[in-house]
Amino acid sequence: MGSGVREAFQKIANFEKPDYFPHFEAMGFWEETIRRWYGEGLPLNQTPQQFFQLDLFMDNAPEVIRYHTDTVIQPAYWPPFSVDILEETDEFVIRREGDGIIKKQLKMSTSMPQFLRFPLQDRKGWESLKERLDPESDGRYQGVERIAPELRQRDFILRLGFCGGYGFQRSLFGEEKLAYLYYDEPEFLHDIMEQWAILSAGIADHLCPLIDFDYVFFWEDMAYKTSSLISPQHFQEFILPYYQKLVDHLGETYGLKLFMVDSDGNNFGLLPLFIEGGVNIFLPCEIAAGMEPRLIREKYPDLALLGGIDKRALLKDKSAIQEEIERKVPALLERGGYFPSIDHHIPADISFENFCYYIETLRKVEKEYTNHPSSQEDHRL
Repeated sequence: MGSGVREAFQKIANFEKPDYFPHFEAMGFWEETIRRWYGEGLPLNQTPQQFFQLDLFMDNAPEVIRYHTDTVIQPAYWPPFSVDILEETDEFVIRREGDGIIKKQLKMSTSMPQFLRFPLQDRKGWESLKERLDPESDGRYQGVERIAPELRQRDFILRLGFCGGYGFQRSLFGEEKLAYLYYDEPEFLHDIMEQWAILSAGIADHLCPLIDFDYVFFWEDMAYKTSSLISPQHFQEFILPYYQKLVDHLGETYGLKLFMVDSDGNNFGLLPLFIEGGVNIFLPCEIAAGMEPRLIREKYPDLALLGGIDKRALLKDKSAIQEEIERKVPALLERGGYFPSIDHHIPADISFENFCYYIETLRKVEKEYTNHPSSQEDHRL
């Protein structure tokens, strides 16, 4: 792990050339992938993060974050819903999670869960649910002061994370019911978003004086393969004003300048609205959904990008891996504001040999970039 990773992250996000280039695979690895690689040469006493010397970031977070997620990454609901197993077989488990959603999850493989029931069925249940969304709830920040000194003396990147505006709405109702509510009960959704803004700002007001965050993170996942799950018009009405309010508060009060959105799928129609809302970093740039980072860079030259290396190339041979990297990474690095990474989690059908070759090839390109004399401080100019 290189030194100065926090400074390097800030420089790249601001389209400046770093002295050290951080090594990210932001979304991490499936458990099946790791199990496969242990049989193909990954040392049994090392994780992929350790073996490939990846910097600690997002899903590759250090132990202090993984063991204290209730402290540093605040859940929306306080107290959280009780986690209850409702049904279990050899193949799957159905349980209510801390976010109140009842999910069916396969046991033997990594997959998206099946969402069976959401915590809010109608407006009648909103007021009681709203009580869990109070940023001043007793006990919500228990343990923060204890762990904060350790986080201040760190060499890894730390986010102030939120479930984003659409992600928050969808987690209440599910996509289908939410789509109707935009038309049937718009005032209700505005009430929900007002509470989202109050909750998010309140959490920040408690955490930011204790911890020096490197960036603000919004989880959205508000698109599918060909388009977004919400129209730009509805985004502009129901989400954009609340993004702007929160981003302004975090910037003016705490000096936070980097705002990242994580949204799978094809988000091209929403990118200008995210940018208008204050977002300046986007990931994961899923290639299967058409989110080619070179095209995004041409259209939105000031938007920093993370991801965009097609995972499917790593299923092929070494020439395909090399072609995928050389086709996009050198030019994107030269323009600035780009963090190379696979465009989502690393699945189990990628061999250890191919991933080793991917890392080796990518590191050569990154090294050439950091040593390149023609690289300028700001390639947006």
